[in-house]
Amino acid sequence: MSDLREELNWYYHRIEAEQLSQERRTAERLERLQSQVQARESEFLRVLRELPASEGESLELFAPMSLPLSAVRATLPGEAMLVEYFRVGPRLLAFLVTRDTLKVVPVALVARVQHLLRLLQFQLSWALPHPGEVSPGSRESLLLATQAHLAELYQELLAPLRPHLEATHLIFVPHDLLHYVPFHALYDGRQYVIDAFSVSYAPSATVYALCHDRVTNTSGPSLILGVPEPQTPFILQEVQSVAARLPRPELYLGREATDAILRTKGEGSRFVHIASHGFFRSDNPMFSGIRLGGSYLTLYDLYNLKLPAELVSLSACVTGLNVIAAGDELLGLARGLFCAGAASLLVALWEVPDESTAEFMKTFYGRFLSAPNRAVALRDAILEIRERYPHPLHWAPFVLSGKVFA
Repeated sequence: MSDLREELNWYYHRIEAEQLSQERRTAERLERLQSQVQARESEFLRVLRELPASEGESLELFAPMSLPLSAVRATLPGEAMLVEYFRVGPRLLAFLVTRDTLKVVPVALVARVQHLLRLLQFQLSWALPHPGEVSPGSRESLLLATQAHLAELYQELLAPLRPHLEATHLIFVPHDLLHYVPFHALYDGRQYVIDAFSVSYAPSATVYALCHDRVTNTSGPSLILGVPEPQTPFILQEVQSVAARLPRPELYLGREATDAILRTKGEGSRFVHIASHGFFRSDNPMFSGIRLGGSYLTLYDLYNLKLPAELVSLSACVTGLNVIAAGDELLGLARGLFCAGAASLLVALWEVPDESTAEFMKTFYGRFLSAPNRAVALRDAILEIRERYPHPLHWAPFVLSGKVFA
């Protein structure tokens, strides 16, 4: 297994070097490298499937458990409501759970939400920074178009629930394609959801409850890894500001920010923050990963890590994306980190410019230790960063999952 991992790392570096090279590259050369990678990835998965359970992935990957409703309710604070969606045929239902109540509300048709979500994703891609100046009028039109799509999703997914949302904190548990929806950024025509509630997420109600009771490091250093690149120069500024705001910081940069450091230091760290380039493989999610100094940390590697941290933050592109497999099982970096022992995660749903990301993280960690809980720290950071970056592209991708209350 280790030999195959080293081979894959070598090929990933070759492909990246080929893509970034100033020399003229040929499609044939890239196709050949990618074909060789796919062959080795297939071999890796074949070997993994043949390993005994004790040597393979975490059993959580293969045997997810389910807790009774009473156990989930016991972890909910009085001011919180869990909003879990479920698909039944062509329609979505929402289950509203508090410590004392349970309500079921029919909401949207799946096909309608799928269409609206595609429109939102297309609009967000247009909002990414491009070379050259963007006029204030263009910025305003991009914002209005995005708000229109967020408002349509609000009408389908939240408007039917609004009279029943008697809470100050909402925990969204998406289902199926809803794992890609930024619920906290849905717009009712006057304000975003995050203006009215603090918000967190969970892959499932059971995972939320398990994270709430998870034993994590309550002391220890704050491990901070940063891999700046020419395309993402603000990563350096980001990790330096994070190190200035977390207790007992241990900062590793560039080639020093290795998977070996994460393995040896991560197990005893209270907080872990990784700022690097992340990539999501919808074709083969097991090989989604994060670039570290000299190697790539894949989903498979995460399943074999021990990271019993209070919070793990992945400040990288699309670290929160997942593939939905049979049974609504998520296959993505977030799931791997929960399996590694993290109690809560801060990840991104889409690519974010590194400059606004650096400012967001600086603002979030400035509130993190003094706020009543992590969700309030996130909400306050979003409201502040939105004053400088109004477009949801910059502030809406950041989602907090797992345990948010002490």
